[in-house]
Amino acid sequence: MTTIKEVAQLAGVSVATVSRVINNNGYVKLDTRKQIERAIKQLNYKPNEAARTLFKKKSKIIGLLLPDISNPFFMLIARGVEDIALKHGFQVLIGNSDNSLEKAKGYISTFNSHNCMGVISTAFDHHSIVELLETQDFPFVFVDRLNAQQHGVSTNHYRGGQLQARIVINGDAQCVLLLHEDLSIEVFNLRSRGAKDVLKQANIKVMEYSVSLLQDTVLFNKILQEHHIDSIICSNDIIAIQALGITQQLNYKVPEGIQIVGYDNIPFSKMTFPQISTVDQSAYHLGTTAVSKLLNIDGMCCEEIELTIKHRQSTRN
Repeated sequence: MTTIKEVAQLAGVSVATVSRVINNNGYVKLDTRKQIERAIKQLNYKPNEAARTLFKKKSKIIGLLLPDISNPFFMLIARGVEDIALKHGFQVLIGNSDNSLEKAKGYISTFNSHNCMGVISTAFDHHSIVELLETQDFPFVFVDRLNAQQHGVSTNHYRGGQLQARIVINGDAQCVLLLHEDLSIEVFNLRSRGAKDVLKQANIKVMEYSVSLLQDTVLFNKILQEHHIDSIICSNDIIAIQALGITQQLNYKVPEGIQIVGYDNIPFSKMTFPQISTVDQSAYHLGTTAVSKLLNIDGMCCEEIELTIKHRQSTRN
């Protein structure tokens, strides 16, 4: 009878690597995987199915992959996931990828080694993560990421950008500065497009810059002055809070001189002075909906979360 050691020798890899391929336990490069599969076929290797069944028995653990654990938005999602998971007898294992694909791979391997019954992910580079997850033997759901619809729950980010624009229009905006995150990330791109489309239809001048602009206070101030900026729309509340602090340091009055709008409605948006007007996409609800979809809980799996405007003192309305 052929052994796993013989398969490893023929494929030129370790026994552990062969085991990962056989049990779908951890990441293996595609070329290496194909090489091992050829060796298995050539040697007509038959793994011990009883052992495999025992090994692959799923636990009562859900893997949660976050891109930035320091961002309150993602922690609200985590809280929503945990509350529903615990209610139905599951625990949550959290991985913080720091927007690194390599770290994400490591956590996915960890989720697999713990026999997680499924994975919920908010990773920014979700296309690459989908490719990894599809090679594993567990279901997955994406939160706030626009991949294949059968795998995700999300809000309408284009509409969210439109709502941001309408907030500043109601405050008599004449020239708006859009401060955005990486536009290669679809959710930020859609928010930016939604805001620009509404502002241009209203014949309002729009300037658009990356959030990195806030790192250069002199340039930021120059743009505000030269273009007579009276409103700032931000991709999220974290940027809005940063923009608020810098504009106040530059002695602009908010909202009289410059109004500022955020996105997400994180708790910190109510801790500034003035408080930040924002669009609430209910991060907690996104989390509860995602885990409900993963666990197939009836009545809790709607895929689009309603957006609401939170009018506060950072805008003129």
